[in-house]
Amino acid sequence: MVFVITGGPGFGKSVLIEKLRELGYRVGSEFARQLITRQISEGGDILPWKDLAEFEKRVTEKRVEFLKSVDIDSIAFSDRGLPDQAAFSMYKGKEISPQLNLALEENRYAKKVFLTPPWPQIFQNDQIRTETFEEAERIHQFIVKAYLDYGYELIELPFVSPDERIEFILKSL
Repeated sequence: MVFVITGGPGFGKSVLIEKLRELGYRVGSEFARQLITRQISEGGDILPWKDLAEFEKRVTEKRVEFLKSVDIDSIAFSDRGLPDQAAFSMYKGKEISPQLNLALEENRYAKKVFLTPPWPQIFQNDQIRTETFEEAERIHQFIVKAYLDYGYELIELPFVSPDERIEFILKSL
């Protein structure tokens, strides 16, 4: 069973995923960020601002591959999920592609989804995460809508240390 940790950019997801990895849990990284990083370093064009269709296809494939690789009786965590891709499409005013719609219909995560709420004190942007805090909050709202639209139950994480957030997540399973 794969549990998603999601929320707007810069709200603490990746720190939690790394801590869960350190605790021995299987985790799916933020595939979109990995692809962007690799494409920039290689001078590639599979970037959301250059070739959105191919970018979305690759990220979708990686997310589905991770989801299908996890045994139903085990516990794993994913840094974002397929509904995040729908949210980013909505945020950019684009239609959700037929390929993504099909992936969303055929692949389900655990019903409980952990949400990192907007938190200005920990927000940071970087070379890849270029959004302002206000833009990150707006993306966050699209993420909330997407997960609710696809039938997931959102559990908002408290404003506490990463270790306390991990404890909260594990107790919520």
